[in-house]
Amino acid sequence: MLKTNRGWAGVIQVASAAVLWGTSGTFAKYLFNNEMSPYDLAQARALLSFVLISLLLAVFKRQHLVLKKKDLAYFAVFGILGLGAVQLTYLLAISLTNVATAIFLEYLAPALVLVYGLMTKTERFSWSKVLALLAAVGGGYLIVRGQGRGLGITLPGLGMGLAAAFSWAFYTVYAQYGLKNYSPWAVLNWGMGFASLAWVLYQAPWVLFMRYDQTAWLQFLYIAVFATVLPFGLYFNGIKKLGPFQANLISSLEPVVGAVSAFVILGEILNSVQVFGSALVLTAVILIQAAKRGGEA
Repeated sequence: MLKTNRGWAGVIQVASAAVLWGTSGTFAKYLFNNEMSPYDLAQARALLSFVLISLLLAVFKRQHLVLKKKDLAYFAVFGILGLGAVQLTYLLAISLTNVATAIFLEYLAPALVLVYGLMTKTERFSWSKVLALLAAVGGGYLIVRGQGRGLGITLPGLGMGLAAAFSWAFYTVYAQYGLKNYSPWAVLNWGMGFASLAWVLYQAPWVLFMRYDQTAWLQFLYIAVFATVLPFGLYFNGIKKLGPFQANLISSLEPVVGAVSAFVILGEILNSVQVFGSALVLTAVILIQAAKRGGEA
């Protein structure tokens, strides 16, 4: 019973992360429509997240700020090639293709996680997993296809989109080591810290700070809290309970939430193709949970 409750707690945590990512993605789209630079938003997101988590840990869980010297290299790789890279490659994929293509390519990550798990024998093969994966990928495709913008594939855009999927899959799997030795919040904190350090190569933090007014920084703060600190914290807790593949696949609920929130908040059309795609993603979540309860996962 305890193991079952732990599993469902993980599902709720990852699903909650997907809800936060999906709704905050709609807010980010609103900011981009008002000519805010996505690069500046990504840098502010990482920097503010690191500062906020560090302050909270310093007040409530100071022991989680302790970082072993032998793990500096691990967190540098995790933060720069994982958390930092996924944001950069996703934005570049958007600039080289379009939003629909970038989202679809990024959501190939669960397939990469499953392949890695099968190769390393950390995941067992089952047809339920395969069907769940196909439903999630197919559903994601229909959701973005239903936007009516088309999937404009270019070779550089394809490369960046696949790099975004790889980066997401990479940090999902690579987080396993950190989560065995540190709390999820410590893993997130130091990952964002090194990601912020990498963004300094793009521009100095004070240059970013001087460019925007108080209203913009309140918007940055919203993204830092509701698109980063809370969902990533929930996601890492979910990985710890469920494992990389199941957590990554359940996070595919994000485009479903994004489509619904865009319909409610931005007045975008939610057509039958997107509704069917959403149903497929929900089916994928049910299938992977059925596989888990049946001892296949």
